[in-house]
Amino acid sequence: GRGKRFAHTKRHREEGRTKVSMSSEQKGGSLANARFYERIRSYFAYKLNAVKGKEGTPTTKQLVAYIHGMKLQVDSVLGGNRPAKVIDPIIAAFSSIGWDWGKNAPKGMEPPTIKTVTEMLTSCCKTFFDLVRIERQKVAEKLEPTESDLQSLDNGVDKLWELDVKNRLKPGKDYELDLQCGKKPYHEGDRAPRPLFKYVNEEAINQRPTYKAFLNLLDNYERAVAVPEVETYHEKKEIQTFLNKIMETDVMKYCHQWLEKKKLTSGDVGAFKKLLQKIWFEPYKREYHSKAPDSSGFEHVFVGEERDGKIIGCHNWIQLWHEEKHGNLNYLGFIYPKRRGADRDEDEHLMTIQYEWREGKGDKTWEIKPVGTSWVGVSPEFEIALYTMCFLAGEKENNIDVGPYRVLIKCYFIMRNDGDSRRKLKYLSTSYPEEAPYTKEEDSYNRF
Repeated sequence: GRGKRFAHTKRHREEGRTKVSMSSEQKGGSLANARFYERIRSYFAYKLNAVKGKEGTPTTKQLVAYIHGMKLQVDSVLGGNRPAKVIDPIIAAFSSIGWDWGKNAPKGMEPPTIKTVTEMLTSCCKTFFDLVRIERQKVAEKLEPTESDLQSLDNGVDKLWELDVKNRLKPGKDYELDLQCGKKPYHEGDRAPRPLFKYVNEEAINQRPTYKAFLNLLDNYERAVAVPEVETYHEKKEIQTFLNKIMETDVMKYCHQWLEKKKLTSGDVGAFKKLLQKIWFEPYKREYHSKAPDSSGFEHVFVGEERDGKIIGCHNWIQLWHEEKHGNLNYLGFIYPKRRGADRDEDEHLMTIQYEWREGKGDKTWEIKPVGTSWVGVSPEFEIALYTMCFLAGEKENNIDVGPYRVLIKCYFIMRNDGDSRRKLKYLSTSYPEEAPYTKEEDSYNRF
């Protein structure tokens, strides 16, 4: 009857749920859905981190005040429109610790404890992680860029993460990191007595054509800046093999289509491969006074160089693993994240580390890389696509979402003469990720 319908509406209003089935953030399809759920998951992860980091056992009064403030923050995170699949599990989670969501007060049952609050927050993290996963799987179902993908570089590159699932190595299965102790960039000494890579499944690498082709490129370069690069016929063939292999992947097919629709490249595959070769492999003078070309985008970003006793570039995890495996890289420890208080996780696909590197076992001098951020486990084509899109369609600094990571992709170019002519050409100087620092809002979530 009328009274029941009214009561139903009133209950929903009190519990914070509306009849609107989709929030404004979700109208952009699966990618927007995933980001909406990820924002909620991240919020509960911040709160869980704050609870775990709390010194001493909080009193019941402190916990009640904490949960009361948390409810208000959740309201802010969710915004005005709240689909049932979002608000219902949150209300249930708060109810499990004896909290009345509508009144934002204890129900008068058994008071919450640090244990029950921790369990509640852990449950919320899992709930929204699962929702993110479901929506992100839908993102990769359509290879052709959607209208939403084309709206921004942020949307465009985010899809690369889902397309890379097929070729990306899985932490805990295909590789395992041993991060050990953290440090500040200026801290001296070795805080990691063991290697960085505890285990890498070489069979998984050898089964992936793009990985094998990538490995063949790593010994093609002179490490020192200002030493001219001489490209042999065999090395040129290895470059072509690599480009051919990556262009067979969904990641690079999507990258090509996205750039074509943005009118930044031709639809012809051959022409696009030539563009990739120019961006990544065409040599140029990194040192302006060099007598001949001594660098390239690929060498700097993926292989690394040495200048004035310091390592520059070298942002690729496969190169780091390869050099450590051969005894040429000494891991010194991970760098404390900009996201203060966040723990480092061996299951992550992003790491910021410090290490020293030598040029073969006959080299007695170890050059240091004070801070280096790299993706881990991702395929070579993922990084080529990501940085190519940033170089052609982005800025010098691009604050974007890539899968579950909020990162700052730095992408700098260098202007050099075209051979003997006076015409200046734009070359890729470097590109790499950095963890985006907390916003003020996120920082407030991270406090008890």
